[in-house]
Amino acid sequence: MNRLRRRRGTSVAPPVTLPDDDDLLSEILLRLPPRCGLAEDEGGQWRFYGCRHGRVLLFNRAKNEILVWVPDTGDHRRVAVPPEIDGKEKIIWNGAVLSAANADDGFSSCPFKVVLVGVAGNNTQMFACVYCSESGKWSDLISVAAPFLVFFFRDPGILVGHALYWMASGDHGSTILQFDLDDQTPAVIEWPSDSDPNCYTQTWLTEGDCLRVATFSRGSLQMWERKVCSEGVAKWVLQKTYELKNVLNPEIRLNVEYVTKLGYAQDIKVMFVWAAHSVFMLQLDSLQAKKVWESCVIAPIHPYASTYVADYVSLRMHYSSPFIYTRNYGLRKTGKVSRL
Repeated sequence: MNRLRRRRGTSVAPPVTLPDDDDLLSEILLRLPPRCGLAEDEGGQWRFYGCRHGRVLLFNRAKNEILVWVPDTGDHRRVAVPPEIDGKEKIIWNGAVLSAANADDGFSSCPFKVVLVGVAGNNTQMFACVYCSESGKWSDLISVAAPFLVFFFRDPGILVGHALYWMASGDHGSTILQFDLDDQTPAVIEWPSDSDPNCYTQTWLTEGDCLRVATFSRGSLQMWERKVCSEGVAKWVLQKTYELKNVLNPEIRLNVEYVTKLGYAQDIKVMFVWAAHSVFMLQLDSLQAKKVWESCVIAPIHPYASTYVADYVSLRMHYSSPFIYTRNYGLRKTGKVSRL
């Protein structure tokens, strides 16, 4: 069951206008503070599972533990995952961190929750479990049957209303795992049947509380919206198809046959894509695009936002030590970024 609820007292902000001041594209190189204890001799690599509300979530499969880190202050907490998740019968594939409540001095001072998701039962089930920093305890594992054999989860989870969403892929295409944060129940949402199962995707919420998905492949961009039909059944409806080269830069003929999604800034609904040896920002509501920089290197971009500044962050693993590459894209000038 797909329930989309708007947080009380929240107003819908107009689409963000992408900045034009290239002088604001300053580059900073930051290293994770040594006191976080990610020494090279500990073994295993820290996998990046997402960032939200001023915190970053990392997972070490070899040590079977998570690290929740606040880059602004260097504060961190390491937590062992439930012992029943052994990495064999039950395997963690993704996760999300979020604040449990608002605070006057910023989200990073709030209690937080971590939701981990994975597969079990020879890839026939998807499961989730929740860690609460206030109690210091994990919930029981909650499972839901997979529609096909699921092998991995794409991209960090997306927070839409009171639910988290992950794209899961397997032997018969893709599906969406929804986790309701209020009821702590997982559910499966089928993927648009007429879309390319191998395309890049992004999920977000419209002003009318409708779940939308953007897909792009083979030079085209498709906008899908999940609507309830007259029979009371929710289904995906294709809203429009665009030529991606006209969206990214209509004044220049771009070769966009090979396009890669690099990341997504959820607070402002901006997707980062690589095409024609360049990185672009694409605002999904307005379809306004801006070329950020030229690059032959394709690397993930993990947007990070806090009460201090909003940056988009590319986190790279190097000898088990995360590095963060940051470029400020001018949100200081366009106004304060709304927080979920």
